[in-house]
Amino acid sequence: MNKFEELYNFIDRAVKSRKYPENTGIALKTGLKLFEKELNEEEKASIDEFKKNLNQISNSIFSKGKFNAASLATYKSRIIKVINDYEKYGKDATKMANWSPKVIVRPKRQLPKDETQKSNSGQAGIIKNDSFHAFDFTGGVKLLIPKTPTTNDAIMDGGLKDIKVALKDFSEKYCKEEEQI
Repeated sequence: MNKFEELYNFIDRAVKSRKYPENTGIALKTGLKLFEKELNEEEKASIDEFKKNLNQISNSIFSKGKFNAASLATYKSRIIKVINDYEKYGKDATKMANWSPKVIVRPKRQLPKDETQKSNSGQAGIIKNDSFHAFDFTGGVKLLIPKTPTTNDAIMDGGLKDIKVALKDFSEKYCKEEEQI
């Protein structure tokens, strides 16, 4: 029977042998620590028991209200990844040695391009970009907001109206573009 503590040891071995990047190892251990606080003695003594009760443990953490559903889902997916990798590679040194994890390289985020389109009011332009809602005001003042379901809803509901008016007033008062002679 494999104890929960073995998952920490597995992550350490995987990082040391370059199967996981160091930051991934840290993120995986953070998920384990979060869930470990909720384990009973049987779950600490057996990875199989922990795996079997993972949904109930997750619900227990969620009911305490310290994490939102999306964050908790991320931590839970990390736990599942560790358990699956441990079961495939962590119990056998030969399998661990032959393990070649897929390396994921994510491109760095780039700021929006300066392709603006005037809004209906003519006061500000919206910069077209896939990762940000961007609003362009007089004098080079820009408001960049990451695109998420929450920010999309807030923008659609007019949640930015007061902020946009304040930025427009600020930019017109303090950031006037010099007039060409």
